[in-house]
Amino acid sequence: MKARRKALTAEERAAADAVVCERLKARRDLCETAGAFDSGSALAVYLAGADEINIDAFIEYMLGAGVNVVAPRWNGQTYVLARLAGLDGKSLRLGPMGIREPVDGEVVEPGEVRAWIVPGLAFTRGGKRLGYGGGWYDRFLASAPRGAVKIGVAHPFQILDDLPGEPHDMRLTAVVDGGAHLAST
Repeated sequence: MKARRKALTAEERAAADAVVCERLKARRDLCETAGAFDSGSALAVYLAGADEINIDAFIEYMLGAGVNVVAPRWNGQTYVLARLAGLDGKSLRLGPMGIREPVDGEVVEPGEVRAWIVPGLAFTRGGKRLGYGGGWYDRFLASAPRGAVKIGVAHPFQILDDLPGEPHDMRLTAVVDGGAHLAST
């Protein structure tokens, strides 16, 4: 999956990103139903690497709507969820894993996050996810409150018929892919 993502042209990646962001905006009701926009709640996002679905347009949309958007930040010992002030150069830095993260910002506990945008290597339409094992999302998702919405984001070739399951796996609520406008899948 990593090799296929890296092989996409810039135009194919941009097209998939745009489709996913529009579909996430269209499914904002999933997040609203979970209470992600209630006072004291948050929406957790992943600030993608170069070969992954980039949801910056969706993040900007949510920030513009006044939603408390959080992303992982390395605090020198572990990752925490920190409030995003924006997506500009003053608000973000490259973290130790080469992924953009908030420079600073209020730390939010995973139990306050009612909606999650979840990356991964492969997904099924039924909500199974092949992630990175001990990655930060896996640690945070274990502390998600009951009823939290977890939405996977993917390129269309990352959607498989089935995946092996592990006892500790958590099913996602929905998977959004960027397949509508890709030239080569």
